[in-house]
Amino acid sequence: MIFIYEKGTNEFVGFATRVLDNGKYREATIEELFPDRDHSKLGSVVVKDHIKYSLAPNDWQFKLNDKGVPVGIVRKPQPPKLSMTTTAKDEDGDGMPELTADGKSKATINISIKNTRGNLHKKETTILLRTTGGALSARRVVTKTGKAKVTLTASTQTVTAQVTASAEGMVDTSLTFEFMPV
Repeated sequence: MIFIYEKGTNEFVGFATRVLDNGKYREATIEELFPDRDHSKLGSVVVKDHIKYSLAPNDWQFKLNDKGVPVGIVRKPQPPKLSMTTTAKDEDGDGMPELTADGKSKATINISIKNTRGNLHKKETTILLRTTGGALSARRVVTKTGKAKVTLTASTQTVTAQVTASAEGMVDTSLTFEFMPV
């Protein structure tokens, strides 16, 4: 499998798996893949063919030598993952925890940030929170332990409320609550 990059910037240009040529497999060439480009400005890295590169090309980046020249392919670092759980129970089995719509009922929301190995993220992280209903005890929390807690207080309206947590460089996560009649 050949990966093509632009020299100087190391910007990814494209890739190709081996080609079948006269009954034999071989690597494609830069000239075949990009006949209209200036080949002196392109470089290549050849690695063993594997489906993982083709199925998720955005998960990979060039491995650079000490001079900054691509010499291989490595998986991009994955960002830590935000997740939320709550003390509120899902009494009717619809996947949404319920709170009584009395303006007083509360649920604790536990937020965690874990790395790809499942360990808590120990770097200081600011988590922003928002809700479409009810009131949160905080709209912004800072954690150095990978854990945080906030409280959601139900409104008096019988609605669903989505609480969303976000942090820089991480995928947002959310929980949906039902505020049930008194």
